Amino acid sequence: MKYMGSKSRIAKDITPVIQRKIDEHSIKTYIEPFVGGANVIDKINCETKIGTDRNKYLIALLNKVAKGEPLIESVPRELYNTVRDNYKTGSYEDWYIGNVGFIASYNGRWFDGGYAPAGYEKTKSGERYRDYYQEAKRNILLQSSKIKNVVFQVKDYKEHNPSNCLIYCDPPYQGTKQYDNAKKFNYDEFWETMRGWSRDNIVIISELNAPDDFICIWEKSVSRTMKSTDNTMRANEKMFMYNN
Repeated sequence: MKYMGSKSRIAKDITPVIQRKIDEHSIKTYIEPFVGGANVIDKINCETKIGTDRNKYLIALLNKVAKGEPLIESVPRELYNTVRDNYKTGSYEDWYIGNVGFIASYNGRWFDGGYAPAGYEKTKSGERYRDYYQEAKRNILLQSSKIKNVVFQVKDYKEHNPSNCLIYCDPPYQGTKQYDNAKKFNYDEFWETMRGWSRDNIVIISELNAPDDFICIWEKSVSRTMKSTDNTMRANEKMFMYNN
């Protein structure tokens, strides 16, 4: 996965595109092999919805939220550092590690994204205080009722063998900063898999660019920073389909 909130800002734009394909083709099964923070799958209407990711801590966190169970009240920097340095020792439950590692990290980027402290940011009307952890926790808890029927599984995208499904893929973007869980991503293999899946499924891929045999079906310029006043980091988000 890229990070938990990677599609939260544009979900309202891309979900109608996906939903239209589902409705037009009477799709019964919807799959997200890079489910991230479930910011797209929670807005999709389909008989069966499956969200997967290789990160077992993320899936454990999403399953806990889907059950309507509470998360950690607050995550001070000391707790963040302790869990980050010791999470592989078996001292914590998987959901707890996911809670700290994703929700308390900058932009939801797992531990290597760094701790996101509360603080003030400048706005056009003056400074405002933001507690990023509480904001992120509140947002994911609001998804509880929307994802309660989603099947969340720990699975590499290549383990899927779909047929007659709509598949939405949001892989680590090529050419952007890669975090530990995406540094070895094989893009040639990924695009070849997308070609194969497209023979028996409707496959939609989010990326900044794609091979020449894929066509862009949607795009929009978006900010790539948590700070609402920072418009310097922007990119054209796009969605592609195989042109077969």
